[in-house]
Amino acid sequence: MARLQLNNVAKRYGNIEVLRNIQLDIADGEFIAIVGPSGCGKSTLLNLIAGLDRADEGSIRIGDADLATLDDDALTVLRRERLGFVFQAF
Repeated sequence: MARLQLNNVAKRYGNIEVLRNIQLDIADGEFIAIVGPSGCGKSTLLNLIAGLDRADEGSIRIGDADLATLDDDALTVLRRERLGFVFQAF
């Protein structure tokens, strides 16, 4: 496992600002739940953390890896070795 850090992360789809100024710091071994109403950006946030989508602003780090600097192959390895999701409807 590795520490997860988001610093000033933002995501837009066209003119629609979905996430703005997201700050998050999760330590090794820490468990969290992301909850909120439909349409508030939970899935977008998870897609950014997993490297399935790219942030428009800010940085996302998992351990010593800055997701913005990784290519698709490196992101695939990172997901396989360091991330796990439990989906709501699983």
